[in-house]
Amino acid sequence: MAETRTKATPAQKVEQARRALEDLNRGEVNPDGIAEDAVFHGVLLGDVRGRDAIVSALKKQRQDYDEFRQEPHAILADAEHTVALVNLTTRKGGQEIKAQQVIVVHDNDQGQMQEIWTMFDADTMKKLAR
Repeated sequence: MAETRTKATPAQKVEQARRALEDLNRGEVNPDGIAEDAVFHGVLLGDVRGRDAIVSALKKQRQDYDEFRQEPHAILADAEHTVALVNLTTRKGGQEIKAQQVIVVHDNDQGQMQEIWTMFDADTMKKLAR
């Protein structure tokens, strides 16, 4: 008999996203929130495939900066998506960058991140790439 799982509600997905951002701000990544075959698309990290690779890339990204802080401004969710509007603060080599970031996630039925996109405005991307 196949196991039946209950779909995560939008409210549960919002809470999962909030916890994920809090974890990231502490330099931690909870792999349970990421599907095993997830795909991450981001300007800073490029395309990263698979839970283990995504966890490793996110941890390394934090190590590349003196500070990399993501504070949620708003988190929205529906049956298939979670969207976080984030205030980003980075500091590297004495240079501080403040910007807005958008994170769009396709969730699986359990609320795990299946496909993730992170976006910044063009000026911020140029500054972060230095």
